[in-house]
Amino acid sequence: MSNTLARASKWTAFLASRPEFPAGDRLLAAFHAGKITRLCDCGCNSFDIEVAEGAVTPLAQPGERGGSVFELEFRTSEEQSTLEFVVLVGANGQLSGIDVDYCANSYPVPDEPVLVEPPYHVRTSAALAI
Repeated sequence: MSNTLARASKWTAFLASRPEFPAGDRLLAAFHAGKITRLCDCGCNSFDIEVAEGAVTPLAQPGERGGSVFELEFRTSEEQSTLEFVVLVGANGQLSGIDVDYCANSYPVPDEPVLVEPPYHVRTSAALAI
């Protein structure tokens, strides 16, 4: 399935609802305050977003550079397949994108992947403002 604004919204809402993600309300606020600047067309469901400084409470502490502040990975019902999420912020601590990859970006993300609970990998950066 092609990557769309609806898919970006779906995955953002999914991550915000997860108990593993400690800043769900701020993630949703950032998504709604931001402007999508890129929907990747390689088959993944990743996107870049710009959130104006001061528009909402940042997801992370500002720093010299941005990067990954949260990772969540699941096995899927397909044998030896995985679905990975990475939440990215800019140097200002605002949401800058979410990477959504299937099988380490080896294949396109299926329309409705069936996730096996619980996730097998969760990483929350100390920079994430909780």
